[in-house]
Amino acid sequence: MSISVTLPRFDARPLIAAGVALVGFVMFLPPVPAYAGEKSVFGDVVVETGTYEGEISTVFGDATVRGTVPGDVHSAFGDVRVDAGGVGGSVNSGFGDITVRAPVDGEVDAGFGDVVVNSRVGGDVDVDHGDTHLGSGAVVMGDVRPGSGEYEPHPEAVVGGSMVTGTMPDIGSSGNDDLIGYIGWFFAAAGFAACVVLAAVVAPRSLAAAARRAEEVPGWSLLVGFVSVPAVLIVSVALAISVVGVPLLLLMAPAYLALVFYGALVVAFFIGRKVVLATGRYRSGNTLAAAVGAVLVAATALIPYLGEILLFALALLGTGAAILALASRGRKRRTAYPSYEAFVSDRRDV
Repeated sequence: MSISVTLPRFDARPLIAAGVALVGFVMFLPPVPAYAGEKSVFGDVVVETGTYEGEISTVFGDATVRGTVPGDVHSAFGDVRVDAGGVGGSVNSGFGDITVRAPVDGEVDAGFGDVVVNSRVGGDVDVDHGDTHLGSGAVVMGDVRPGSGEYEPHPEAVVGGSMVTGTMPDIGSSGNDDLIGYIGWFFAAAGFAACVVLAAVVAPRSLAAAARRAEEVPGWSLLVGFVSVPAVLIVSVALAISVVGVPLLLLMAPAYLALVFYGALVVAFFIGRKVVLATGRYRSGNTLAAAVGAVLVAATALIPYLGEILLFALALLGTGAAILALASRGRKRRTAYPSYEAFVSDRRDV
């Protein structure tokens, strides 16, 4: 016996559920400082000489400090430069270089990028994947962890803590830091698992449709997911230069983040469904698959070196699959299965 059904239409309910879950998940994050700050999603942020900002951050852009910033300075996909004035908090960049030529009271942390220090740093200098250069004016009160890149200290550079060299990034400076990190990961993984289960309960057919696209065309799904990033940037620039498009620009960033988060839910459900099916526990239903997949996806964040990149790539894989499922919502498929039971029964009868 063979079961052939029409692929259900891809509706917006899972996106709504993902958005609600994302808002709830963000509520568990640490609160931001009370003082004001300049924040940007797309574009550079500059604190000019003689000006004052509580803290500055940008996602896709560079952050430059020439004035006074008593808080932190962040850039996710851009460079950070502290040329003058000073920073009272920490300085970090996920994918960008960091140059410190003025005092930083906190720590300097770079994920993928080079770090140049030629001033006083009150905390640690932590570089996971990049070169570390300490100039003649560098005074680091904490530890220096060059990670996997080259380490070039000037003979006159001063390091108050220890210098830890090697190819492995430091996981934690103490047992307490490790414990706090694992506790944070546990709650984050639990929240993510709850979001996947919620999506599987609210809209199982739509979630399964997107997961099926990830299974059928994983290469195209990954490509579409990666292409969506520059596509959003281009559209954002176009909206920014037009007056009528500014309100849409304010909605695009959270909407795209919700879509990427939903992509993470899709890929978690896809992986969990594969594992559950392989272990023969397909009768347990979508809830078990969602929970198992969520834990496995969250566990990628614990992988040294490439954990965060792999997690982001998986989210983009699910994002591309969701986009492809949305694009093909009106088409009929030759064979589609509403549940594990139907899939396994069809395989057994063939």
